[in-house]
Amino acid sequence: MSRKQQGFTLIEIAIVLLIIGLLLGGVMKGQSMINSARVRSIANDLTGIETAWISFQDRYRSLPGDFGTAATHIAAGSANGDANALVDSEAEAGAVWQHLSSAGFISGSFDGAAVASRADTACAVATCPSNPFNGFYKIGYSLNATGRTAAAHELTTGGGIPVAVLYELDLKIDDGSPVTGRLRAFAGDEYGDCVAENEWNVVGEIGDCAGVLTLPL
Repeated sequence: MSRKQQGFTLIEIAIVLLIIGLLLGGVMKGQSMINSARVRSIANDLTGIETAWISFQDRYRSLPGDFGTAATHIAAGSANGDANALVDSEAEAGAVWQHLSSAGFISGSFDGAAVASRADTACAVATCPSNPFNGFYKIGYSLNATGRTAAAHELTTGGGIPVAVLYELDLKIDDGSPVTGRLRAFAGDEYGDCVAENEWNVVGEIGDCAGVLTLPL
């Protein structure tokens, strides 16, 4: 007895391919929407932190973290800075978030423990606020931004951010370049692949990058 072999018709194959294409398109569109939401979240975080930074100075005539009488004028137990107008130590970099939160300028509660201002340095959730990718925001008087030649008060975004997200963030709030403007790429070697030929290396699809925003005095 012979058996008649059956296969898929061209129409059936076309329908399957169409369904697969729609599914892949939906996944890519969904990922794009997630990344856009995270860009907005980081942008809002940076704006909120910068506003808190300026508002604290307006109220106390001192920088958060560097405030020399924080324990007296903000809250008992707050870490006092050395009042030299610079957040230039690990102790003050950690105290920044304690001062801002205790004074009511940002949400959360932070312990004021010392921490380096570099983006590649770990920080506890009790000490620093986190970005949407589980990296930690840091503030310090440093030279972490790519292309800068003089130290300044810098807000680092923390690591773990895909390069495409930082590029979109840079376009949203600055000039789109990792080596110019207020928002730049973190200059550490561990993030070197995030920039190629002075541009965000979006083609490289690097998943662990960090940015640096220069803060006003």
